[in-house]
This record gives sequence, structure tokens and C-alpha cells, in this order.
Amino acid sequence: MMTPNRGADREPSSADILREWIKFPPEHLKIALVALEPVLKRSHAVRMKKLDIEQRARQAEREAQERQAERSYRLSMGGLVAGFVLCVGMLCGSVIEALNKQEVLAGILAGPTMIGVVTLFVLRQRHKGRGQQQPGRASIPGQQPPSAPPAPVSTPGPMESA
Repeated sequence: MMTPNRGADREPSSADILREWIKFPPEHLKIALVALEPVLKRSHAVRMKKLDIEQRARQAEREAQERQAERSYRLSMGGLVAGFVLCVGMLCGSVIEALNKQEVLAGILAGPTMIGVVTLFVLRQRHKGRGQQQPGRASIPGQQPPSAPPAPVSTPGPMESA
């Protein structure tokens, strides 16, 4: 008979098994080992399959991270190239307009507009203008905006007659 396990989820150690089987003759041990061999092979195959699945999951996760890093790199490089091309075009347009005696238009092209293009395309930042919501006033999806207060009910005055 096997001794009860100290822990419910603990498998018996080899010393525990040896203590139990030492009571029996060697022929019984040989029969038990022959019967135990297929069980051990199955449990080994199951462990190897689990390890293979874990390894494949780690590999898939690594590949997904690499793809995400590559997409992020392409996006940032595309922004840099687009920002550079737009800035060069705006500078060229500014110089051309300055030569055509359109200093105001040249200043608009070379000034704040170019700074806005650089922050939008290269730095990927948006300026929070008046039309956008404040951070504390973000709406919750599915929430209705506050309704307007009800209109006051007018009562007929002394000058009004029904």
C-alpha cells in the first residue's frame, strides 16, 4: 500500500516509492516496471508536447513584436520623409513668393505653418486647439451629453388676456 501524500497535489518521490516496493519480492517490481513504462512514455510525450507548444508560443510572440517594431520604424521614417519633403517644398515656395514681392505669403509659408507641419508629421503630435475637448472633459462612450435646461414656463401677465 502507498502511504498517503503529505500534499494533495504532490507526487510521491522516488524514495517514497522505494520504501513501498521494498516490501515486495523482485518479480513484482519487474512486473510493475514493465506496466509503468508505457505510462512514463506517455507522460514524457505529453511534457515534450507542452514544451514544444510553449516554445512555439514564445517564437510567435517574438515574431509579432518584431513585426510591430518594423511597422513602427516604417511609420516614423515615413513621417520624417514626408515632413522633410513638405518643409523643403514650403521653403522653396516661401523663397519664390518672397521674390515675387509677396512677403506676407512667404512669411506664412516659412513660419508657423512649417512648425505645425514638423510637429504633425515628424513628432506625431497634435496641437490641442479650442475645438478639441479638454482632458478632464473626455466623454465616456455611451454617455449622453448633458441636456439643456428646460425652458421657463411663461405665465400670462396683467397686460395679456386670454
